[in-house]
Amino acid sequence: MVTAALLSGLTAVAFGLLYQVSGSTLAIAGGIGTVSWAMASFLKAVPSSGLLSDFVGALIVGGLSEIAARYKHEPAVVFVVPSIIVFVPGDLVYQSMVAFLKNHFQAGLQSGIGALMVAGALSIGLALATAVLRPLLRGRLSQRRHSV
Repeated sequence: MVTAALLSGLTAVAFGLLYQVSGSTLAIAGGIGTVSWAMASFLKAVPSSGLLSDFVGALIVGGLSEIAARYKHEPAVVFVVPSIIVFVPGDLVYQSMVAFLKNHFQAGLQSGIGALMVAGALSIGLALATAVLRPLLRGRLSQRRHSV
């Protein structure tokens, strides 16, 4: 599990390089990818928690990205995109396309719906983290400015 988490962080760093994210921001995005994947993998060990683990992973990515964005004075998307890429259900989409090409429509539909459900869990997790944390962090930031 530790190796997989470190490799997911390395994947986040690689995608950050692809999107031309700068040095320390890149390291933070890699750390977010590592932590979120480790927590999601820990949850996947619990039976019947597949979508829940993806949701929690996306929630962690969104939350840590909002915090990092405030800390580094960068947009949150700079941290979200490289970090969330490790959760994208590319294998399920690939399996779905192969099944459809082989005229196995039921298997293709099953894989495709699974991919859509994972994508939905990821988007809800990111949106929820942003909706909750961004106003809270803004409130704290404005309180600091008014108290100075």
